[in-house]
Amino acid sequence: MLEDTGGTLLRGDAEAMVTSFGIDTRRLAAGAAFFALKGSRDDGHRFLGDAARAGALLAVVERDPGPDAPAPPALILVDDGAKALGRCAAAARRRLRDTRWIAVTGSNGKTTTKELAAAGLAARRRVHRTPGNLNNLLGVPLTLLAGFEEAEFAVIELAMSAPGEIAELTAIVDPDIGLLTNVRAVHMAFFASLDDVAAAKGELFAVLRDEATAVVNLDDAHVRVQAARHVGPRVTYGQHPAADLRLERIENRLFPGAALTFRHRGESLRVQLKMAGTHSAVNALAALATVVAAGEDLHAAAERIEQLEAGPGRGQLHRLERGIVLVDESYNCSPPALASVLDTLRTSEPAGRRVLVLGDMLELGPMSGALHREAGRRAVAAGVRLLVAVGAESKETAEAARRAGLDEVHPYADSAAAAQQIGRLLRDGDLVVVKGSHGIRTDRIVAALLGTNGEKA
Repeated sequence: MLEDTGGTLLRGDAEAMVTSFGIDTRRLAAGAAFFALKGSRDDGHRFLGDAARAGALLAVVERDPGPDAPAPPALILVDDGAKALGRCAAAARRRLRDTRWIAVTGSNGKTTTKELAAAGLAARRRVHRTPGNLNNLLGVPLTLLAGFEEAEFAVIELAMSAPGEIAELTAIVDPDIGLLTNVRAVHMAFFASLDDVAAAKGELFAVLRDEATAVVNLDDAHVRVQAARHVGPRVTYGQHPAADLRLERIENRLFPGAALTFRHRGESLRVQLKMAGTHSAVNALAALATVVAAGEDLHAAAERIEQLEAGPGRGQLHRLERGIVLVDESYNCSPPALASVLDTLRTSEPAGRRVLVLGDMLELGPMSGALHREAGRRAVAAGVRLLVAVGAESKETAEAARRAGLDEVHPYADSAAAAQQIGRLLRDGDLVVVKGSHGIRTDRIVAALLGTNGEKA
């Protein structure tokens, strides 16, 4: 392990047989290696004693705690703990030669696409995938270090908030297949333009090995441009006439879910999803293109994908009392994702009203006000009859909706306040969509609505 970190041994046995890796002493198992990372909120070096009491055999540190400080028996000194974690993960990946690696990134849909691709591949193969959203410069290395020697495929999600991060993660994962789902106006607080976002996402294609396969969304102009950074083989998908998996039709609906029909090698296939929305259908097509890139059975994958349900916060449907239907889209939100959800809501015919609970969309930078106002106008155009706007930015959404003619508009400062009132605002048969950026915690509103009576649709 000493060689993997690139560090210097301060004390103890650097070759101690650690059984796991962690950065949080509250989740540390006996026999673990603990990386004492310095973050914006805390410093892992403060918890070396906790790591020792949890049974950690080794700690990777950026400074010597001294001979009398409580700490695990072995200490390795490095310049940068996060970089050392990445180096250890890259070394672990190199040792797993029998696993084929797939990297998935994109502005929207990457988590759902990862789950769909993993499900499709699992029809015939043993598959490991990124758990939850461990997709950043810490989460990806921890995923690789979790150990999955039995996996034939590993589907790894990559996320970023700054230039260079996708390149660094791609170098760690060294994927055999790389998928960029789309480029959208997200993280605009950190980028000067959409072209800059595209270039940062496109680092995946730039770092892919020449013999690796790029999976390319031909309907996204930014993705097409970025795909030129990879000189090797590719599998393409979309409505574009040249696509290898050419989308012919999407049936956009909430119940029983969206359906897509596409053509591949002269054959037309229809896939009925248990997920709603055009965006879900496109995500499924991206996942199936990944299956084709992997050389696996497309029909078996499609059958498995048809069984996958949306996860919590990602479009999961619930039936509540009084005939109310809840669509839980609370995990995250961006303007393009909201537009897709509103399009599906517009085509739905509920017994009651169309209701939108919308939290602030974060990280939009100078465009935030205009995009939140556009969200209000879009909601009215989609037939929303009750709008619950949550957060400081969503005041703009509420005002725009009122100006567009919507009478029932209820703004709240935060999700806690909205959660207390939401039940009183609903009527029998309402169709309720809850959506907002993760930091706004609109999941609290979902929890309030579910109570003990909600069940999946």
